[in-house]
Formats: sequence, structure tokens, C-alpha cells
Amino acid sequence: MNLSLLPDLALFVQIVEQGSFSAVARLTGTTPSAVSRSVSRLEREMGSKLLHRSTRKLRLSDAGKTVYAHALEMLESARLAMDAAGSAQQVAQGKLTLSVPKAVGRFVIHPLMSEFLARFPQVDVCLRLEDRYLDLIDDGIDLALRITHSPSPGLHGKPLMPVSHLICATRTIYASTARRKIRRICATIAASASAKRPPMRAGNFVAKEKRKSYRPEGATPPTTPPCGWMR
Repeated sequence: MNLSLLPDLALFVQIVEQGSFSAVARLTGTTPSAVSRSVSRLEREMGSKLLHRSTRKLRLSDAGKTVYAHALEMLESARLAMDAAGSAQQVAQGKLTLSVPKAVGRFVIHPLMSEFLARFPQVDVCLRLEDRYLDLIDDGIDLALRITHSPSPGLHGKPLMPVSHLICATRTIYASTARRKIRRICATIAASASAKRPPMRAGNFVAKEKRKSYRPEGATPPTTPPCGWMR
């Protein structure tokens, strides 16, 4: 199939509906000769005469009637596709996969989910609570919340809120010989923040992958949910 002929098919529909090359030329801002060449390309590609032309009128051939009917269906399908795309942009719907650190997800995002789903009932949220960085493309992530100074190269980010880190200890521990060790840890964290490096990670520990999914209240979970269900 020669997809470059699709504009010629759309123009062919206009020719049939307007009844003349000159009328179509005025509508499309082109010339009658350009309209004629468009029809000639279709006829050459299909190997059939589509229009019987005279000095005063145009008449469809049998092959032209068939092509015209299919071209109308093509234009209607294109219109429906455009309408569907427009409605999808106007109404939030579909699956949204969100990657969030465990603590942020539990204490910040989770309390907001009920209000979000009530406002956008056609959105199915898959919330992945993990402390490791995921590849947004390979892991199918639509949106990720990160505790960082700047997004990874190639990604766009927007600051949401400041995050402060605190190291807590009892008075007994702080007053003991561990005090110097705690101070060294604090100094290391401060140096890491000033150098704008990603937050430190303890050893080689990587949290196991866990998935949580949210549905509006009363929804029935599928037999095999892709991300698990949170009740």
C-alpha cells in the first residue's frame, strides 16, 4: 500500500462532492492542474479509470464509485481517531504508573490517593514503592518522585517540596563514645548534600520490588492484578 496516496484519496472525495476540479482548487488553495494530477496518480496506481471527464461535468466510473466509498470510510475513521485523541486530552483516563520512595509513598502520597481517585475516577494508579532508582522506559514508569537536586539527564522535573534528613539518637548514645561517630556521619551527609550528589545508600542494600495499585472504593479487583491491590 502506497501511504503517500492518502492525501490524494482525501482530495478525490472532495472532487466527487464538489463536482469540478476548479471548485476543489479554490477550496484547497491550489490549481485545477494540480487537482487533475492528483487524480491521475490515483488512476495510475490503481490501474483503473476513476472519473469520466467532460468539459462540463464529472462522472464516477464503477471503479471510482468503489474507491469513493472506501475513501469516505477512511476519512470517517480519521475523524473518529482525532475525536478520540481530543477527548483523551480533555479527560484524564487510563493507567498511571508512579514510582515513589517507600517513606514518601507511605506518608505523603498514600493519604492523597482517595481524593485523587475521587477527582479522576477513570485513572487507574499503579503505585510502586521502592527505594531504588528505576529506569522509566524499561520499567514502564509514567511518573517518578525522586529525592534529588536535579532530574537525571534526558528527564524533565519539577520541584515539589523540600526534604530534610534528621539523625536521631537517645541522650545516652549521644553522650557516649558514639558521639564522634554520629558527628562524622552528619558531616558526611552535609558534604554529600553540598556536592549535590544523590542521597547515600546503606551498603549494597536494595529494597525488594513491591507494587501497590489503587482503585476507587467498591471496585472489584481482577483475578491477576498487574501491580497488586491495596485495600
